Amino acid sequence: MVEREEIEIEGIPIILERKNIKNLYLRIKPDGTVKVSSPMRLSDEAITDFVLSRIDWIKDTRAKMLENPPKPKVKYKDGETHYIWGEPYTLQLISNEDVKKAFYDSDKSIIYLPVPKRSNIKQREKILFELYRDEMNRNLDYFLEKCTYFVGKEPKEVKIRNMKNWGNCRKDNRVTLNLKLAKKPPICTEYVLIHELCHLIEFNHGPRFKALMDNFCPNWREIKKLLNEEQ
Repeated sequence: MVEREEIEIEGIPIILERKNIKNLYLRIKPDGTVKVSSPMRLSDEAITDFVLSRIDWIKDTRAKMLENPPKPKVKYKDGETHYIWGEPYTLQLISNEDVKKAFYDSDKSIIYLPVPKRSNIKQREKILFELYRDEMNRNLDYFLEKCTYFVGKEPKEVKIRNMKNWGNCRKDNRVTLNLKLAKKPPICTEYVLIHELCHLIEFNHGPRFKALMDNFCPNWREIKKLLNEEQ
């Protein structure tokens, strides 16, 4: 049995649940909601004292959560905002057996995503990611020509993959770039590619490597922050 009520302590709304438990518990949900679980017969005064003993932590934690609310889970559905080369586009699902690949209209800022009936999130994600892969491959020569000119080194091969890192470089001079770079402003792909090309000169991330980055991409630290911003 659970008895649920809403109370307020020092201006903070709290959901109080009385249960058949032995101890008091307090947690703050990602949306800033404060929830207290209490033994069934514990007095209101004891509950208030418990909350007040943690009030500074509660206020600080809630403030941080409300300043940075959790990002809604991506479901690849109509109306969602997705990005191509840093520009926002509205996603529109289409049902068309003749269209197999996603495409976009720059003038209308719409991404058209062809989906099979009863498609799930993974299937829709895969279709959109293939659009990113195509964008990366279509623009790869441009990025390579520009970045190899700066660094003076050319990789043996460049692959486009969906992976956790933005890029990597192997000792056999093969470079891999993350297909999701197509979501980011083009300068982010340039930064990642220059980073990997610098590894053809200096394989670690020591002082010499950072000096190379400072030389070939002076604002790389600012671009790195931009790259890692959520979209």
